[in-house]
Amino acid sequence: EAERLQKQAEDREAKRIAQEEEASRRAREEAERLKTNEEEREAKRIAQEEEASEEAEQIQKEEEEHEARRIALIAQEEEASRRAREGRRSDSRQMRKNVKRNEAEQIQKEEEEHEARRIALEEASRRA
Repeated sequence: EAERLQKQAEDREAKRIAQEEEASRRAREEAERLKTNEEEREAKRIAQEEEASEEAEQIQKEEEEHEARRIALIAQEEEASRRAREGRRSDSRQMRKNVKRNEAEQIQKEEEEHEARRIALEEASRRA
């Protein structure tokens, strides 16, 4: 009887140890899974921030290009004005009309593109 009780006690102890080891293994696996999930979320967040930053840089570059084109159009208009003062009024008037029309069309197009990019950047920022 004593041997049987001793054997039962040993079996219970072995079972308890096995259960503790299994619980410990599960806890380690869960901790690793959570760590991996956190690392993936962080990587996604960083990628979104980089994308938003690149988009902001692109918009800034486009704004600078837009400003450069606007300045060039102003220079064309000034050249047309100078020609008019030199006596080529009819050519100059037509040239000024063309420059103004081109300038208006170009500025409108660039403003629409800029607004679309700004909205896209805002949406990207909200997602990030």
